[in-house]
Amino acid sequence: MSYAQLVEAHHKLTYSNNIKMVAQQMQNPLRAAVTMVSATGEAQDVADLLGKKDYIEGEDYSRRNPDNPTPRSRRWLIRPTVIEDGEYIDKETKFDAAMDPTSPLVRGSVKTVERGVFDRILGVKKTSAGFQALGGGIMGRAVEGKRPGGTPTSLATGNYVAADLDTPGTPLGLSLLKIRSACEAMELEDFGLETDDEIFGLITPKQKTDLINLAIETGKSLNPFEVDNIRNGKPGQLLGVNWLFSNRVPKDSSGNRLIPIWSKENVVAGVWQDVDGRMWNDTSAKNLPYIYTDAYIDCVRVEDVGVRIIRCAE
Repeated sequence: MSYAQLVEAHHKLTYSNNIKMVAQQMQNPLRAAVTMVSATGEAQDVADLLGKKDYIEGEDYSRRNPDNPTPRSRRWLIRPTVIEDGEYIDKETKFDAAMDPTSPLVRGSVKTVERGVFDRILGVKKTSAGFQALGGGIMGRAVEGKRPGGTPTSLATGNYVAADLDTPGTPLGLSLLKIRSACEAMELEDFGLETDDEIFGLITPKQKTDLINLAIETGKSLNPFEVDNIRNGKPGQLLGVNWLFSNRVPKDSSGNRLIPIWSKENVVAGVWQDVDGRMWNDTSAKNLPYIYTDAYIDCVRVEDVGVRIIRCAE
């Protein structure tokens, strides 16, 4: 008996709808922590940035108009490479699994692509040495210039909080002083914190333990609800920061964990195509059914001053 599964129109529609439905149920937490916008074309600008300038001292009785133009640059979302997943449905893989939104096959494919979306928003890539702050997103480089393909701009040294801030010479984990230092630095910058903008932070299990200890130590001066949340091991809001959890946070070359703190309105993710799925028979592979899931998403900081990175020893 031959193995022949012909993908018909209703199969294609069912698989596509299954992927979209599961994608809505399994969205990664960073989507809610940044500003999501629709994007089209080769590139889309997210902000016209006005640089700082100094004043000019004029001369008495001068009839010359001062010429002191404001430095301008522009931040771009560039149409990215695809985030994708796909596989053939052979004899060992049930064709019906692709038609079932609760099947591990469908959910696993969505999870795979969502991990890519998460990494794209955070600005990290998985390498042989672990996760590294590469690409764009919250932690990577922002493309800046008058046209697409401009100059990649990395976070400046001043955007990093030292690992030994509490005790110079001795790197420590996440502390109240580091959190307050990062938040205060953003509050002092004029980039829009006068609005009801939310502040988010991304931590690993190590920093979750630090927060639990911090909640216990400062419990008398904190909201009891906040303390209970952290004591229960559930990252939530503490000290004005909405804490999220992930094991994909990168380290620096010294082994310190790089904990990002950012403003939601200051990080923009452009969606050319959200998570979608297709299904067809591949005539070049014995006409086997093939399932494919992909997404096109890019992310960039509007302004660097709205992001701080806390170095934490583990």
